[in-house]
Amino acid sequence: MKEWINSFFRNFLKNLKNIIFALIIAIIVWFAISMQIFPDVTTHVSDIPIEIKATDYMERNALSITESYADTVTVQLTGKRYEVGNLAADDFIAKADLSAITEPGEYTVSVTVTPVKENSCTIYDKDLTVKIKVEKTVSRTFSVSQGTLKATADRVVPPADMKIDSITAEPSTITLTGDSTAVEAVKSVEIRSVFAGETTESVTSKGQIVFIGANGEVIENPDIKVDNDSFTVNITLYKQKTLPLTVQFTNVPSNFDIDSLKYSIYPESLTVSSPDDSLDSQEKFEIGTIDLSQLTTKYLQKLTLPITLPEGYKNISGNTSAMVSFENAENYTFLSYAVQKDNIRIVNVPENFDVEVLTNELTVNVTGPAEEISALASKDIYATIDLMGTTLTPGLKDVTAEFTLRGTNVRSWVTGEYKVSIQVSDRAEDTEQ
Repeated sequence: MKEWINSFFRNFLKNLKNIIFALIIAIIVWFAISMQIFPDVTTHVSDIPIEIKATDYMERNALSITESYADTVTVQLTGKRYEVGNLAADDFIAKADLSAITEPGEYTVSVTVTPVKENSCTIYDKDLTVKIKVEKTVSRTFSVSQGTLKATADRVVPPADMKIDSITAEPSTITLTGDSTAVEAVKSVEIRSVFAGETTESVTSKGQIVFIGANGEVIENPDIKVDNDSFTVNITLYKQKTLPLTVQFTNVPSNFDIDSLKYSIYPESLTVSSPDDSLDSQEKFEIGTIDLSQLTTKYLQKLTLPITLPEGYKNISGNTSAMVSFENAENYTFLSYAVQKDNIRIVNVPENFDVEVLTNELTVNVTGPAEEISALASKDIYATIDLMGTTLTPGLKDVTAEFTLRGTNVRSWVTGEYKVSIQVSDRAEDTEQ
């Protein structure tokens, strides 16, 4: 047996060339016979991409394909074995016929398959279809200026002595594109701060885009496209403090009892904010100055002062004016008195001038409590002309007088502005005798 096996291998190796040659001849003969007996074969080519392109009509009417339920097709081919044997998906073009589409909806459309290069194959594509969804596409822009786009930071918590002064989004517009029904359902867009939690300083945060419906509900629709998905939210924090309101008085005579003018201010306080720490040392807010010489019985009843804040401050309370009311205002009255020349004096006269009062009598109004006014006499009223800082030239000049009343802790005052005529002349130089 062993000898027989060895003999077989020796003969096989000796005739190997003849065996290989015979095998090749057999394959050629088989191929030639099969081509003659079976000249055409039927096969399938899979995964041919479907080209779905909107027609001119669809583009003019904003109709677009939003969904295709199949991306490829499989086609049956019949042809010469040597032609169809090596064909693949990229040797064919499959096109969907959208010529009948004129409005939104779901359609089943036919697909035509053609070879990239000419060949004699027969393509069976009569029953090839693809299901698509067509929508009317619209675009709508939402903006901060129109009130349809806003930034929010509901989860940002400032400390008790600070407040969120402003929340802004960048950029300030966003354009939504998609099916008309879906886009029209969105009534506003919020850019929500991704940052959340406590903070003691202003924050710039990434913004999350949220679509809001007519009833305030959140709309989640991945088919709505945005022109920009990168937003930032700027959250500005201001210091906040509530300050009592006060007023100051000017043109108050040195002997006037300012505490006798009891008053109240409405509102009593104002809540303000500032971008820096200047409020930390602020204990009150002065709304204005009251000129005592202009405070008549009319204004004692009710005096309104505007509230003006320093640059950069914010008026949280919103009050733009404050009303000052004086207690017992009904007990105040006024009378007119004639101030004589003897009660008019001039102070701080420059050394190089002589000044003479020309006014002999000056009628003034005095306001105060009725009981004090009734006991007042003209001789109790003094006028003072202070020439400090006044530029003088020889001639007639009218200057403003300031008034005081006799006594201490006086509760009445002269109201109004009054001029006194004076004669100014150069002082004669002293000559040695």
